[in-house]
Amino acid sequence: MEQKVLSDYEHLSRAVSDFIVDYVNQNPNSLLCLAGGHTPLRTFELLVEANKKKLVNFEQCKFVSLDEWVGLGRDTKGSCKETLYNQLFEPLSINEDQICFFDGLSKDLDFECKRVDDFIRKNGSIDLVLLGVGMNGHLGFNEPGTDPDLYSHIVPLDPVTTEVSSKYFEGKKEVTKGISLGIKHFREADTVMIMANGLKKAAIIKESFTKELNIQVPSSLLQNHENLYVFLDGEAASELRHKI
Repeated sequence: MEQKVLSDYEHLSRAVSDFIVDYVNQNPNSLLCLAGGHTPLRTFELLVEANKKKLVNFEQCKFVSLDEWVGLGRDTKGSCKETLYNQLFEPLSINEDQICFFDGLSKDLDFECKRVDDFIRKNGSIDLVLLGVGMNGHLGFNEPGTDPDLYSHIVPLDPVTTEVSSKYFEGKKEVTKGISLGIKHFREADTVMIMANGLKKAAIIKESFTKELNIQVPSSLLQNHENLYVFLDGEAASELRHKI
């Protein structure tokens, strides 16, 4: 595990973007899994800029969904699919056959899990995954107490997650379930990046990476991944007394 602390959100986003650019340049046919949400939005802008400047090319890459709110789709602003397509896939001109994304509107969510797992298996495993950390330590929608040996699965959302969800959407949305890759996918990935910023994440970052592995803190379960990189701004790292 390697920790990288940057001074602020802009420098954090640039460090994460530079890491992804370097990784893809060295592994041009990578299978990538990139989190939605607010934290990586500037990183996405920087990846698009790098692509326009011909500093990186994603034409041979494939992309797999991390998660989605059950009941929401691309037409809902703030859904994972809307975020990734509007902020990254379309600006990068990624072809649809390069993408495998959970359909939160599907009437057969078990099939969605199988479809995504089969896509990952067909491509070997995930090469690079970028994760945010929830206020309760969730990764994707692997909520506290979720079985860490699952692949893709449907999960009831923790009250903390449903409370925080309002920041993503225009108007009230009743979200009670998520569909997500499993922690087992992350453990089997070649390289895992975790990104966090702001004082609000300081306590969970300390809990995740300075204490014992705990199923109630899903982010702690990746401590022993041999290629784990934790990117933080100064505020998110403020409760760490020493390097992770």
